[in-house]
Amino acid sequence: MKAEQRPHTAHTRRGMRLPQLLCLATLAASSSSKGQAEEISIAYKVLEVYPQSRRVLLTCHAPQAPPPVTYFLFASQGIQVAKKVVQTQQPASFTLNVTLKSSPDLLTYSCEVASPSGPHESSAPLQLYWELWAKPVSQLQTNITLHSGGPGPRAEMSCWAPSGSPLITYRLVSKDGQVHMQQRPLHGQPANFSFPLPPALGWFQCQAENSVGVQSSALTLVPPGELPQGPALVLTGSLISIAAVASGMLGWTRL
Repeated sequence: MKAEQRPHTAHTRRGMRLPQLLCLATLAASSSSKGQAEEISIAYKVLEVYPQSRRVLLTCHAPQAPPPVTYFLFASQGIQVAKKVVQTQQPASFTLNVTLKSSPDLLTYSCEVASPSGPHESSAPLQLYWELWAKPVSQLQTNITLHSGGPGPRAEMSCWAPSGSPLITYRLVSKDGQVHMQQRPLHGQPANFSFPLPPALGWFQCQAENSVGVQSSALTLVPPGELPQGPALVLTGSLISIAAVASGMLGWTRL
């Protein structure tokens, strides 16, 4: 379909970045004919994944607009991509083959609706760039530091995934799968979990998750009881080192 320039409209658009692969953006627009807000939504779903492109289903819906409803799909810079007339109150669907672009602005879409009840109204813009080419969490790094003194002996686990699209949620998980703590730090910053030493030997790990996938670190053995006064001890990710440190620390535990 030949691209055509988008007609001028008098409404205001607002930007929104959506983190999930199934997203919904809504904008309440004033209806001049009825004096009430009309909600227009735009959503997308990835149908097929290719190395440098995605086949995407975009859905536009104005449930309060009386039929027939004309839906216009616009890309950035006011370029009309598609048009569809719906004779019922069902949404309009558009299938696109979206390729990776150099700028996120080139992957911004919005819907415009026209019906016999009033003038054109628009949805909020939907930006697909980060969602379609998001990277899963990888290269998860962790360490545990044991501290004595203060209110009592504690362990502190630091977790950081240098690769992965935001937002990344970190969780402190025990061997039985129980989630003890959860953090979502600023992108590029580590999560730090501080907790009292367990009453018995315990295995803990860090779990990092974003909208694409999840990665878990190896289980680390945390000894129980009290620690001797002195410098903090760091448990490394090696099971041999962990076993050696834990074995030595068991002698410091008062039962």
